Amino acid sequence: MSEEREEFQSLSDQYVYLEALLKALNDQERLIAAYLQETEGSLAALRLLQGNFLASLGAGVFVQASLASQKVIVNIGQSVFVERPKEEVVAYLEKRREELQKSIQATQTKERQTIGAMQSMEPRLRELASKLGLARWFLRE
Repeated sequence: MSEEREEFQSLSDQYVYLEALLKALNDQERLIAAYLQETEGSLAALRLLQGNFLASLGAGVFVQASLASQKVIVNIGQSVFVERPKEEVVAYLEKRREELQKSIQATQTKERQTIGAMQSMEPRLRELASKLGLARWFLRE
């Protein structure tokens, strides 16, 4: 195998890996964004929660409810639920929101770095593909 063919193979393998990584990062960002949206919705609802309200039971069924106390139940992970004062849960959700926002920013940074790495490889891959007669395989400008 010629050096150029080996280089092409190595670069194309790296490129395919980066494409898969970029897809995984995009999927991760979407999941975090959905969780962030859910957290923000819970925060808004919790802040407005006073007096009587409608609670969804699912399938379009609601019941009229009211808080018996200013405590709410929150899932803290691994199906562990604890009862905490409403203000404490609001603070917990605000902290979670900040962490999720940081996670999205970190993921976006990784996405930009991955795209940059892919773009820096493309000229050499095109050149090698053209030399090796594989231009149709890779060229997609």
